[in-house]
Amino acid sequence: MQNYPDIPQLEGLLFDVDAALGAIESHGALCGMLCAQGATEASQWMLHVLGEHEETSKLLQTTGKKLLQIHQMSVEQMNGNDIEFEMMLPDDDEPLESRVEALGTWCQGFVYGLSLGGIKEDTELPEDSKELIKDILEISRAGYVADDEAEAGLDASMDDDNEEDEVAFMEVSEYVRMGIVFIYEELQPLQSSQTVH
Repeated sequence: MQNYPDIPQLEGLLFDVDAALGAIESHGALCGMLCAQGATEASQWMLHVLGEHEETSKLLQTTGKKLLQIHQMSVEQMNGNDIEFEMMLPDDDEPLESRVEALGTWCQGFVYGLSLGGIKEDTELPEDSKELIKDILEISRAGYVADDEAEAGLDASMDDDNEEDEVAFMEVSEYVRMGIVFIYEELQPLQSSQTVH
């Protein structure tokens, strides 16, 4: 299975071309658009990520290529089997804070993508998808709240906390991941069933 482009590298490219969205948020937005519309043209999504540009530069082309790669992988994963879908998030060896923050950012992107795809607050949705989207919205708002105790330097019990936080984070991100797969299947049943051979 291919891997997504390197996040910090893509983040840098997007920053340099003055993109409207960062790397993680743009992947969330793509998945939101796919859930809302099924087939989403790469160009349509990239316009939201990159914003308007007068002329094409080499840097913009490089960035575009990376985005196309993400688009292609995401579409394949969403239409593949459940296990394949991965959110574009920092690796497990990154500090927990930045992963939590990234998950919040990804979820913000996802909610934004849903609205770009035409799903509004009052859109009639199946009950389960509605619940999941509400949860994802909550997670997107949570972001990362700094732990005061940690800042006060009470590291004695930190190891246990870290492990618990780690487990909690894994559970939440897995919940979101499977939630996205479920929402996609529920809102785009034809798309995902066509690929089952």
